[in-house]
Amino acid sequence: MDFGNIIDAALSQALGPQAIVFALAAIGLNIHFGYTGLLNFGQSGFMAIAGFGLAVTVVQFDAPFFLGVVVALIMPVLLALVLGVPTLRLRADYLAIVTIASSEILRLILGAVEFKDLFGGSNGLTGFVRPFQDLNPYSGPLDLGIVSWSRSDLWSLTVGWVLVALGCLLVWALMRSPWGRILRSIREDEDAVRSLGKNVFSYKLQALILGGVFGGLAGLFHVLK
Repeated sequence: MDFGNIIDAALSQALGPQAIVFALAAIGLNIHFGYTGLLNFGQSGFMAIAGFGLAVTVVQFDAPFFLGVVVALIMPVLLALVLGVPTLRLRADYLAIVTIASSEILRLILGAVEFKDLFGGSNGLTGFVRPFQDLNPYSGPLDLGIVSWSRSDLWSLTVGWVLVALGCLLVWALMRSPWGRILRSIREDEDAVRSLGKNVFSYKLQALILGGVFGGLAGLFHVLK
């Protein structure tokens, strides 16, 4: 048994791009369920719509990369509005139903043969990552002995973990603000919050949008890593 290979594989997975994707998605879910009590079973839908938002904008419409990033971050906001406006005034289980249904609908649409010319079908879209890699400031790979990363992976890890750190810091600050305290109060007893004159629907929609944007960041990073 080669413990060196085991340690290398473990560290590569624990610190690698896939861990960043899950971390960003989890930050969004923590805002949804951990702080606000929103049952979102469709975070993958927010991830998918952001990733395809970038790919379609750059590949199909030949738009600049940074415009594609902006579109990718707007798409989860629109999805949160579409899902949240009709359901957040109802019982919590309605949001759970529509989020899991929407993610499945998006999966079927994005992979459908009928939309292959637009979304690429089961093969997806390619040719939009180069502008991101062109920003890479590293000149070569990094070898620490027990673990090593290629030049492209090193750039992806740097961007990804910076996003995770900034996301954690932002959520930490927000949840200690009056806004965050209202979200936590909604999780415990939204009727009590409503009796104090707070617009519970508005706060829940804001939380759904913010958590969805983090899901979108996860999807965006997933297609770029």
